[in-house]
Amino acid sequence: MKLSKQINFQNVEALSQMLQAERVSRERFSLEISEKDCANGLYSAMKAEVQYRGGTFNLDADTRSHIFTAAKWLINPNSTPGLLLCGLCGNGKTTLARAIAWLIGYLSERELGYSNRKRMPLYTAKNICRLCAASEKFKEQYDEYGRLFTEPMMIIDDLGEEPKEVMVYGMPHTPIIDIISERYAAQRMTIITTNLDVDQLKGKYGERITDRFREMLTSIIFENDSYRTSPSDS
Repeated sequence: MKLSKQINFQNVEALSQMLQAERVSRERFSLEISEKDCANGLYSAMKAEVQYRGGTFNLDADTRSHIFTAAKWLINPNSTPGLLLCGLCGNGKTTLARAIAWLIGYLSERELGYSNRKRMPLYTAKNICRLCAASEKFKEQYDEYGRLFTEPMMIIDDLGEEPKEVMVYGMPHTPIIDIISERYAAQRMTIITTNLDVDQLKGKYGERITDRFREMLTSIIFENDSYRTSPSDS
């Protein structure tokens, strides 16, 4: 095969840009609003989420910091495709994830109409494993499980609470690892919440997946105490 003389293999930077142009550009959804407006929107959505559950929302310093970090990520189309919310139980991780999904849906519906509303479904890690196991017998679950690999945006809640493997047609499957690996490769927008720390994540999923976490996800560490009154809640 005769190589083109028009290519300058000595100019690595220019050649890298040419090769990158050959790929389909990564388009990560972002909100085209200011950081302050986005933070206020997330604050409003978190407050509405807590009130919907019958609770009272308190905007303390930790929560304010979490909101502003999430807002910076959400308005930046060049940021990582994913967000990792990790910390102890009951300190607002799932509430913030739901608030992001709620705000995206609300604003996109007002801008684009109901039929074009951007949806970010939430699945617990346990339910993903249940869908995978049920896909052996039920077509509806098979189809739903398959969609999780290609959902443009989704939330994986309570990572680490699920079994590592499930059996399908007599073969072991690792649903969470498989989905995260596929979404990493396709750079799909993914929010993950977990009660595990970095060492626990590495112990459960291995170095390969945790290394992808570092590249794929912007981390927000929740070090504040639980907002729930009962210490047994999780």
